Amino acid sequence: MKFVLKADRLIDGSATEVVKNAAVVVEDETITKVCSQSELNSVDLDSAHIIDHSGGTLMPGFIEMHSHIHCSAESDAYEHITTETNETFLLRGSQAVRSSLSSGVTTMRDLGSRNEVVFPLRQSIEEGIIPGPRLLVAGTPITTTGGHCNMFGTEADSSEQVVRAIRNQFKLGADHIKIMSTGGGFTPGTNVRAPQYDWNTLKDAVEDAERLGLKVAAHCHATEGVKNCVKAGIHNLIHCSWMSENPDELYDYDPDVADQIAEKGIYVDPTLALSHLNNLRGRVKRADSGAMADPERRFEILRDMWDRGVKFVTGMDSGMTNAHFDDFAYIPEVMVNSMGISPMEAITCATKTSAECLGKENEIGTITPGKSADILIVNGDPSEKIEALHNVDTIVSRGSLVKELGQLLI
Repeated sequence: MKFVLKADRLIDGSATEVVKNAAVVVEDETITKVCSQSELNSVDLDSAHIIDHSGGTLMPGFIEMHSHIHCSAESDAYEHITTETNETFLLRGSQAVRSSLSSGVTTMRDLGSRNEVVFPLRQSIEEGIIPGPRLLVAGTPITTTGGHCNMFGTEADSSEQVVRAIRNQFKLGADHIKIMSTGGGFTPGTNVRAPQYDWNTLKDAVEDAERLGLKVAAHCHATEGVKNCVKAGIHNLIHCSWMSENPDELYDYDPDVADQIAEKGIYVDPTLALSHLNNLRGRVKRADSGAMADPERRFEILRDMWDRGVKFVTGMDSGMTNAHFDDFAYIPEVMVNSMGISPMEAITCATKTSAECLGKENEIGTITPGKSADILIVNGDPSEKIEALHNVDTIVSRGSLVKELGQLLI
């Protein structure tokens, strides 16, 4: 199908200036022309379905970098994940991907769900059985025996076992590898302040994944876990919380390691909207609430990392308590309001930079001729008021119309 999308302005995802009175032409699944409305000609308009949104902004679809689509996002998510069946997980996952797409997420990376759930869901989206965004999956995360997310992960303790687990995920068709380099708050009894793997094991994981054409994302809260990941050449740090091994201290931030992250081009997903969502939805802060126990200091650290050139991507950790699958717009909102970067910078993190982290920059992330037609029209101007991203009016995903002028079509 052919579309012509028109709006008062366009943000193409590359952090350049806003284009006024813009138009985008889509044919089948591809963007074929980006121009001003005055440059549209009769060939562009011939047989096209025209969507004209006065007051709106054209921009690339959101890229959600960190989800667990078989988790419930409810207060008792841990009980659900440890008691429910794969059939229930499939139903939850079907609802999750539809909810994400309906909010403007056109590409989604799942970083930890059971293989029996997430691979069939990805196939069902590709075959048009259920609606959902382009879905990239890691499948089961790799963790130590009894380690973080062991209830749906592959337990592997030695380098040999970790490499075997990576090869199994590759065989199943994984797009990425997820490894738990430290303990995590979702799994009782694991230690968020200590590494689960040494750097040599992580290095072996990276080398074998790279041999297979895969990138590795690593969950890391403890500072020692962060250091191990950086030394091993992990491609994407998840959380990167800098938690001290000393229980009397919260953070042990190392600016020199932050410089290494920037120099090596390692992408960081700080999952920085989680505390905002917990506050928004009334979750009582525990004494051991982890990395966000001191949010002011946490955001100071993140801003320092940003100023040193670290590249941030946009992961929600959706599926965890209070992180709903249609919550994506809170990520750039918190980046702007708590980290202090500009709306255009936050939008670029949510589009172009996240696409680069996925190795999909030639396909998605910017509104550019030849790329996939993953396009939103939001009400208002998010370059001035980032909260406008909550008001997605029109969604085109891989050339298919998902939402038009406020009306959901799936």
